[in-house]
Amino acid sequence: MQPDFRQMENKNEFRIPVSGLALGNHTYRFEIKDDFFAGLEYSEIQQGNVTVRLDVEREETMMTLKFGIKGEVRVQCDRCADEFDLPIEDERVFFIKLGDENAEESEDVAVVSADQADFDVSSLIYEFIILAIPMHRVHPEGKCNPEIMALLLSDQNNEEDIDDSNEIDPRWAALKDLKLNDK
Repeated sequence: MQPDFRQMENKNEFRIPVSGLALGNHTYRFEIKDDFFAGLEYSEIQQGNVTVRLDVEREETMMTLKFGIKGEVRVQCDRCADEFDLPIEDERVFFIKLGDENAEESEDVAVVSADQADFDVSSLIYEFIILAIPMHRVHPEGKCNPEIMALLLSDQNNEEDIDDSNEIDPRWAALKDLKLNDK
């Protein structure tokens, strides 16, 4: 399930001006803390401390939003299942085209009405933080829960003992004599 951002939409701190923003470059800074994640139902992250720098380049018919993300989020280790603080750092770009009505053109381009007062970036911030988390989340080497690691190693040793037997499963014995033609 996707997080519900309706609670976040009422927070003015994540709204950047659209119609009243002067042409040129503008910089915003957001401090993302635990309350940001706690306010999102179904969020896979519940704790974090992330700084987001947003550089906005306002042009006549579009806005370029450059997000710089740096901090740490609390995740579960894929190896030992303990939680730990994972450092993240990423940069993302999002474009806003100014048009007649609001629409989503692609995953990194939105069309908003040129007379719209502001644009809420809270869902983009959340999405970019999630994208900054690697697929494989593990403690730094030697930091995993020692009890779990001992159990995993003992299970691995038991499997190796089983695999050391030279017996061939009778179901696969016929494949041993199979010859492949090299062409």
